[in-house]
Amino acid sequence: MYSIFVEMEDRKPIKRSNELVPLSRDHHSGLLLCWKIRTGIKNGIDEKRITAYVVFYYQSHLAEHFRQEEEYVFTLIGPQDSMIQKALDEHREINNLVAQLENNTSTGYTVLEQLADKLDEHIRYEERELFPYIEQNVASNLLVSAGEIIAELHNDIKEPAWEDEFWARTV
Repeated sequence: MYSIFVEMEDRKPIKRSNELVPLSRDHHSGLLLCWKIRTGIKNGIDEKRITAYVVFYYQSHLAEHFRQEEEYVFTLIGPQDSMIQKALDEHREINNLVAQLENNTSTGYTVLEQLADKLDEHIRYEERELFPYIEQNVASNLLVSAGEIIAELHNDIKEPAWEDEFWARTV
């Protein structure tokens, strides 16, 4: 078992099966994205700089993360399950918010704030509720098979480089 800190306030570790660890690590990276968005907004960074990073992050990381969950994990339970359906609906909402940013149909920080809130909420749902549900309700051999595929896909992942660290403190 792997332990991940999802509750920054409480510092209560959540035990995660090894098969889902790569996705939980992605979730940590997603929470960091939320923090970067919020920090950029708080510091009055031009929305175009924040948006450029969000679109880059989505295209280079988040879209693939969603694909892996949907193809290798959610199928272990099935789309008819209400908990899986909630996660799929949230994926669509997040995809739509990113599409608004990509299409430049937003002004101000509104969509960025909505995206940070929705992604944060979604990650916490998956870590606190959905992943434990999957771990309890999927046969271990099926979870192991999915975990092997996910681990292999994560072997080649490197954090994409981004030079405009708008979230960093400037003196």
